[in-house]
Amino acid sequence: MKIIIAATKTCNHRPLLEKELIDAGLDYQVKYFDEHPELFEKHKVKTSPLLIVDNELVSAGMPEHSIIVELKTRKDKKV
Repeated sequence: MKIIIAATKTCNHRPLLEKELIDAGLDYQVKYFDEHPELFEKHKVKTSPLLIVDNELVSAGMPEHSIIVELKTRKDKKV
């Protein structure tokens, strides 16, 4: 499972989302909009952060905790 946080460099929610993913034991990458504008264009969303899983937009803005739990469950099932 490939998890990407796409965010602006000034996004206040990005560090919070990173902490949630770390606490859940999920690996992720951070990609900034100014360095990867194709993510912004592909998903047609102007919100930060975006949570993208396996090239699919899962959440625009800070995701509900239930989304993080679902991703952890999905990862645990694959192991």
